[in-house]
Parts: sequence; structure tokens; C-alpha cells
Amino acid sequence: MMKLTIDSVINKSKYMDISIDGYVPIDIKLFDTIGNVPLYYRLGDGKKSLLEIAVLPENGFLSAITLVIINPECVHKVDTALEKLLVDSSGTPVVNLEIWKSQNNNSFSQRFIDDFDFDIQAIVSPTSIMLNIAKNEEEINWIKCSDRFYVGINDKKNITSMLLDKLTQEEISNFFEAIS
Repeated sequence: MMKLTIDSVINKSKYMDISIDGYVPIDIKLFDTIGNVPLYYRLGDGKKSLLEIAVLPENGFLSAITLVIINPECVHKVDTALEKLLVDSSGTPVVNLEIWKSQNNNSFSQRFIDDFDFDIQAIVSPTSIMLNIAKNEEEINWIKCSDRFYVGINDKKNITSMLLDKLTQEEISNFFEAIS
């Protein structure tokens, strides 16, 4: 089960860059690290899927999300738009840093937490990509990070999903090129 928990959401102006190209399926930058080495939460199955979530150690801001690889068998294409989102709040998610505090962060390798027991699932519509990164049977509450990017959390505030919306046909095509 995904252990990355959102403590709060702050309304702070942010840098946001979404890149979907033929090499890296999805790369989202919410904050420039400005020389700071982020903490990483890496998840997937450890072989055919890997998602890296970067968190700034000084404040817990969600900094970057990179879908490095995904198993093409876990990508599901749908012909209709995804359901309407229940947006709970808007702004920048602040991640709880406790899971890193139990480790000695002086070593570079201790900045990484690996959770390799889940197949990341992607649902692709004509204009959006939703990544399901945790088993979730509960209602998802969404944090609107920008007009194009949302983070989904369950009632325990654990991250369960991510949604890229208002994508172009070129971005959708680039995604499929990157995963093939």
C-alpha cells in the first residue's frame, strides 16, 4: 500500500512543466529544486514499471513526478472522457516526511524509499491519462495542482492516483510511443 501521505495543501505560486515525449512517458516538474537534493519515493513492480516521486526535504513540497517505465499490458485505453473529479482542494501538495526521518538521510541511498510491490495502471482517454498507483476501492478526493494536473488521495490522505488532463493528441501519441 502506498505510504506517501499528504499533510496539507498550500496555495503557493509554482513552476509547472509537463513533458510527454517519445522517450520518457511522463515527466512533471512542480518546483525547481534549485540545487537541493530531493527525497524520492519510487514505486512500481521493480521490473516493468517505475514511477519516481520527488519531494523537497526542507518543506515536503511535491517537486517532481516521473513515470520512467510502465508495462504496456497495464495501460488501458478508453474512448470517453474520464468521470468528473471531486476536487477537494487546490494548490501544492505538502508530503509528510516521517517515512524518511526514520532513516539516516546523510547517505545518498537513504534518500530513496522503494515500494516495488504494485503494478502501476494507466487509463488513457482521448484527452487525459490517469495513473493508479495504489489499490483503491474508496472514493478519490482530488487536489488540483494546475489546470492540467491533479493528485488523488484516499480518506487517509495517501496518494492513490494522478491525473493529467487537457492533453493534446500529440501528447497522447508521444505517451504511447514512449511505452512501446
